Amino acid sequence: MAVLVTDATFEQEVELSPVPVVVEFYATWCGNCRRIAPVLDELEAEFAPNVRLVKVNADENPQLVSKFAVASTPRLFAIVGGAQVATAVGAQPEPTLRAVFEAAATLMATEPGTGCGCGPSRGSATSAPAVGWVDAEACILPTTDQPIRLAEFDALFASSLRGLRREEPGWLRLHLAGGADVEAGARDLTAREAECCSFFDFTVSREGDEVIVDVRVPSDKEFVLDGLAAQAEAARA
Repeated sequence: MAVLVTDATFEQEVELSPVPVVVEFYATWCGNCRRIAPVLDELEAEFAPNVRLVKVNADENPQLVSKFAVASTPRLFAIVGGAQVATAVGAQPEPTLRAVFEAAATLMATEPGTGCGCGPSRGSATSAPAVGWVDAEACILPTTDQPIRLAEFDALFASSLRGLRREEPGWLRLHLAGGADVEAGARDLTAREAECCSFFDFTVSREGDEVIVDVRVPSDKEFVLDGLAAQAEAARA
């Protein structure tokens, strides 16, 4: 069973935990929280003892809600060594929720406070190429040989990618199938990737029943879109 943590116990239970932790912010009245509860229970059992699941009642712990900028529930965070390495928003499908646990289990902790979720994975013998103002150890470029490390992207592509089109050499458009949860997840994920790798310019919008993600990069980073497109196609296959 998941441990309940509070404003007072979060540091000891999560930030100082010797093993990775997945934190779920929930509310007792939240229908979507109840929807994903059985899936989280299964994932908790599957990943134990390498990953712990804890829960935070969003209505009773305002300090943590403010700290993590939680605007809605459910909201999941993977915390490794006190640093956030992955997140998911809303009643996401099992592959997306699984990706949070996988990130917790496999991603090396980033430096506390950076908020960057694309650090190299544990045991990786491959180092990232230098990218100008982006620290080579803080960002793994999504080239064909070195894809984006966040398993969340693979889960998003596998569950929702309907198609993609290279509008221009520096502009890739992704078509995702899904509702508000997919849109919220795409906005959150692309925002965190842009914070880590600042050459990315993501725009998320809706056209009919599709969520559109436009990815633009400078001309000297066009090869990044080659890798991202290859990664998206591979995850969808």
